[in-house]
Amino acid sequence: MAVPKPKHFRIMFFDDEACTMNVSEITTDDEAVTDRTAELQHSGRLVHISTTTPQADIDQVPSAEGQYLAEFERDPNLRW
Repeated sequence: MAVPKPKHFRIMFFDDEACTMNVSEITTDDEAVTDRTAELQHSGRLVHISTTTPQADIDQVPSAEGQYLAEFERDPNLRW
């Protein structure tokens, strides 16, 4: 059984080819981003997303995604 998402969350974008990532503003809906991620993956792009609870500072990456810090550089323009 899937754990329900919080009402407000941030989307974390990851480009595995470029080793870049970005964190979105607070949102309540990730349907369009999820659909676009699937389209990009289907076309051969190595990308993925994750959701996280809002942080007071957008530059804080939650500890659950901490393993990505060493591998990914932050790109403020990365989003789809």
